[in-house]
Amino acid sequence: MRFSLTRVFLASLCFFLASSAWGQAVSSLEPEKEELLTRGQKTLLLNVGAMAAIAAYGVANWDYGQDSFNVDNEGWFGPDTKYGGMDKLGHFWSSYALSHLISYAYRKWGYSEAEANLYGALSNLGIETFMEVADGFSSQGFSYEDLVMNVAGSAVAYVWGKYPNLARKIDFRVEYTPEFNSDDLGFSTNYGSQKYLIAVKADGFDAITNPYLRYLELRTGYYTRGYEDYEPNGPDHRRRTIFMGLGFNVNKLVQKIWDTRVFDYIQIPYTSINLEFDLH
Repeated sequence: MRFSLTRVFLASLCFFLASSAWGQAVSSLEPEKEELLTRGQKTLLLNVGAMAAIAAYGVANWDYGQDSFNVDNEGWFGPDTKYGGMDKLGHFWSSYALSHLISYAYRKWGYSEAEANLYGALSNLGIETFMEVADGFSSQGFSYEDLVMNVAGSAVAYVWGKYPNLARKIDFRVEYTPEFNSDDLGFSTNYGSQKYLIAVKADGFDAITNPYLRYLELRTGYYTRGYEDYEPNGPDHRRRTIFMGLGFNVNKLVQKIWDTRVFDYIQIPYTSINLEFDLH
């Protein structure tokens, strides 16, 4: 997947999830009116429109159709891969988050919870798979590793949607700390400023009754540094790091003033104390 599009997904995710409570409040005040499109027509437009946009942009900017179908073996999390595996976690996270975003749209269009959850994951997987196959007809090449992570992210999104009790307890998040002295401030392209993590939230466990302890989280994650500046036969400062630590549940605090799920997907930097272990 081309991660220049991730910025669009992230912006859309923040907008839809952050505005959910506001949208419901406004719609409850408006008189009922006949919908211009049925939910099925909206669903078709979303999926076909997304694929058409990818195809058009790919032909114009990503040399789609310039090569015969080819496969690029990118590897996983090895020290000598292009990004040390950060791009693979990016595929997982974006598939997970985008599945929930589409599911949210489907619920707003009148689908049941079960239908929206299933169709959201399937729509995302269809869109992501279309992009991966289209990459195979360009210099980028088809990556089965990317496809596997897309499937995994969509599957986890479906399971978390089907079992909300899991979503209460465990989040999958991306942390982004921009480097203002860097030439690359883009979220989607600057893996050297990202971390991917799993957060286990005390607030999701009813057995924890202390109101202060419920703000705590256990976190574990992964990040790399030095990959973007590495050149073969040059200095090698590449580093892969696993971390674990104790953090503060920002979302629980924010919920007191803003009904949003944004921080179930996005981690605010500098909100945890971590132990780090470098991989060799």
